[in-house]
Amino acid sequence: MNKAHLGYSDRSFARERRVFLRDALCGSLGLGLLIAPGAQGEEPGEPTFRMLGEGDRIDIGDRGKDILEAAHKWGYDFEKKHGGCARCTVAALQKAVPFVPEDGGLFRAATCLDGGATPTGKQNCGGFTGSGIAIGWVCGTENFQGTALAHKLVREVCKHFEQDYGSVLCEDVRKGMKGNCPEVVGKAARWTAGVLLRQFTAYGENPA
Repeated sequence: MNKAHLGYSDRSFARERRVFLRDALCGSLGLGLLIAPGAQGEEPGEPTFRMLGEGDRIDIGDRGKDILEAAHKWGYDFEKKHGGCARCTVAALQKAVPFVPEDGGLFRAATCLDGGATPTGKQNCGGFTGSGIAIGWVCGTENFQGTALAHKLVREVCKHFEQDYGSVLCEDVRKGMKGNCPEVVGKAARWTAGVLLRQFTAYGENPA
């Protein structure tokens, strides 16, 4: 995730995101549930993320529209520059959505899942898979507990894919978008950001 190519507005958005997370650490936005203290004796470092649950809500102020637009832009730009629809979708969500952590492991998990993760492209679009990875990270489980919330949210993203492309399969999506994978990733990131915002914030716009 090379940050060197980001424009001024992107840098400003990233700076606001860091301020948001800093305030979260201080508890000013009621986000203490996102941060777990390090194990005793560990060196100070990045906070550990705690999964969100059905009743959790995060205050993003009036930034909802900006977050959606940033998700689309970063998704488009990352895919156009670097390729890899799954990892670019994850990276866009990490950059745009304040409560999707910029965790290297989360990004790395999407490395080989682009293009349906097969030579034929007959499996799921990497944009959809990347969406699922991010959703699972935000509200999944670390043990064999309930998966209803994560399934509900990824199925909402699935509906967007089906409405626009007829399915979530890579070859169908490519055909519907005439191979314009940057736009596919931009839309996947925007749709996923919208699903997350509607679930965990007061933002209610249905993203286009």
